[in-house]
Amino acid sequence: MSLHLSKREIKILLLLLDLEESVTTKELAETFKVSVRTIKYDLDNVRVWFKEQNVLLQSRRNKGIWLEIPDSERLTLKNEIIEVERFETYPDQELRVNQLIFRLLLASKCLTSQELADELQVSRNTIISDLDRVEEQIQLYNLALKRQSRQGFSITGNESKIRLLMEYITQKEITEYDIYQIMSYFVQSGQQKKMQEVHVGVNTIFQKIYQIALKEMTRLLDPSLFDQFNYAEILSITLRVAIAAARMQLHHTVGGYKMLTNQKVLEQKQELPFLLMKQVFDHYDLPLLADEYFYIYSDVFVANNQQDIVGLTEELIKDVSQEIDFPFYRDRQLFTNLFAHLSLRLTKKHLFINEYNPFVDDIKAKYPQLFSAIQLASQSDIVGSALLINDSFIAYIALHFLVAYEKNLHEVNVVRIVYVCSTGLGVTSLIEQKILEEVSNVDIAGFASVLNAVDVIEEKNPDLVLSIFPIEILNRPFVKVNPLPTEADLHSIQEEVNKILIHTKSGKVPRLIPRQQVKEKQGIEAESRDILVRTYVIYEELLKAFADKLTQEYKEAFLLHVMLMVHRITFDGQYENEGNIVKETLLAQQVLVGEIEQIFAKNDLMVNQAEITALLNYIREE
Repeated sequence: MSLHLSKREIKILLLLLDLEESVTTKELAETFKVSVRTIKYDLDNVRVWFKEQNVLLQSRRNKGIWLEIPDSERLTLKNEIIEVERFETYPDQELRVNQLIFRLLLASKCLTSQELADELQVSRNTIISDLDRVEEQIQLYNLALKRQSRQGFSITGNESKIRLLMEYITQKEITEYDIYQIMSYFVQSGQQKKMQEVHVGVNTIFQKIYQIALKEMTRLLDPSLFDQFNYAEILSITLRVAIAAARMQLHHTVGGYKMLTNQKVLEQKQELPFLLMKQVFDHYDLPLLADEYFYIYSDVFVANNQQDIVGLTEELIKDVSQEIDFPFYRDRQLFTNLFAHLSLRLTKKHLFINEYNPFVDDIKAKYPQLFSAIQLASQSDIVGSALLINDSFIAYIALHFLVAYEKNLHEVNVVRIVYVCSTGLGVTSLIEQKILEEVSNVDIAGFASVLNAVDVIEEKNPDLVLSIFPIEILNRPFVKVNPLPTEADLHSIQEEVNKILIHTKSGKVPRLIPRQQVKEKQGIEAESRDILVRTYVIYEELLKAFADKLTQEYKEAFLLHVMLMVHRITFDGQYENEGNIVKETLLAQQVLVGEIEQIFAKNDLMVNQAEITALLNYIREE
């Protein structure tokens, strides 16, 4: 294809294919933060590209531009653009820097700036400038750019750091379309197996090695393995085998030269990482070294194995709350959900960095402050986070925070009230009903007597205090009312509520305390009572089963986890088995796993292995 497109033109193409409705040049200019004139120049090339695909880009004055094509054609064009993006664009500096790093790491000798310029088809001055950026990036991995007079450039440093960097760059280059192609190839059967070449590490020895590793993985994969490994882990294992083979061909090993001694055992157990390593290493006549297998099979993020996930969860929530001045720490369900997510995520043996996350762009655009806060907190709190913390990882965590935030967004439009009445609280139902019927946008957070008013107000943290006594409340709106609110009282309450809401809409951060339901329907009430009783029974039995294995300081968190676990199972919302099962943990705690299954079965609930895996994270480490 002769037409070369800029990065921005590629993004405009993808945006138009995603949109069902029209978009104006002004809107595009605002989206890409450039002038309308610049967008019009970009659209000239965009129109030419669509014309080459026999697609008409519709346009109308005062309406904008749009496409009238079926979804199937949109998908085909998007896949075509992804290929164009990689090979038909003018590479920006970030892409060139990644290409330079890969070439330097996979070259058998030093490379001169002129050789690099010829390979990337840019000027020597551009390469010199790019090499400064290469040096900055590799320093993050404690690597060095070595300059040798009359010989050229090379990258030196610890082999494990070099491989981490290779893994990071490779996974950034692999697109969603590549992942789709690879996984489709994995699950196809028989003669139907056919895959387009994945263009990673182009013009290096890695490209062919990776292709062979993918083919060998396809031969080895069995559908039963998808419970142990999700697509990300399978891709990660394949990638590490290819990286190991590529580096060993250049005589760089990750450790010593001791041979792997338990090969027969691993073969009998049909350990997927070993089987793939053997096939690829045999293909290239490479020795099966013990340290190479440890690199392929074990967790690259070794430091995370020692991290206290409960403590990490608490720190993340606290740091994000402080950064954006929003009390997420009050939401215990956020703690439980985030703990479960991090437990499953950080205890995996194989992490694939470029995990597809369709929410990334939306979250970054709509909640930039939250996204940035989570990024900062993660980099600070997670041990060995350099490779792990990327947009996809942050976006998945952000979803948990957004659930807590959205759940309580109604607080922006609801004023929470504490009502201080006489020492007897017998008429509270009548007062509550009267206020809720006559005053809009309010919620009764609680009632107090004059004796415990200060404590209740501190606990409930309301927006407004109503009292039949003239009490002193600091920094809190207050309305004095009659024992049974009169029409005048109700009018005064409504006026104060309106003032508070106006203040809230002008920028005050909403208070993160879930609303308390005033009334429940009989059916829901009975069902919830049954769930509570069943949960308590299960919790008590699990405590006995775990006995001294349970970490005592996490007993409260364990209770909350069990409560939500029972709720998930009851309403068919268990964690999915795919990719969330740590087989080694289940085997190591085989007796306890059996007891857990019996406890739930006895209470008419079927618990899956993903839920059990999450529950076992509360076990005290020996």
